[in-house]
Amino acid sequence: MNDPSMIPCDHVVAQLWEYIDGELTEEQAAQVQAHLEICNRCFPQYDFQRAYRIFLRRSAQQPIPPGLRRRVFETILAEEAGSGENVALPPDGGSLLGSLRSLLDRFIQPR
Repeated sequence: MNDPSMIPCDHVVAQLWEYIDGELTEEQAAQVQAHLEICNRCFPQYDFQRAYRIFLRRSAQQPIPPGLRRRVFETILAEEAGSGENVALPPDGGSLLGSLRSLLDRFIQPR
């Protein structure tokens, strides 16, 4: 990249996630796109991050394996028990949102 009007590579790399997610202003996105079109150093990083984002989105659509939620909460609760707090997981495992809310409430409330 020898064009002085182009933004530097480190700025482009720092903005790749926002560019991929469409979170940049039109002007910023145009600058990043123009840079990527001519820069052989930055384009592979963009291409990798874009492919990685697609992989993450597809992975997020996979169902949670049975028992994983309970194991995660048991691990969290075991760590909490080590801190001296009295916590228990409902027998059915409770809802994920309810359990997370309960855990967060304990951390947010003043002691």
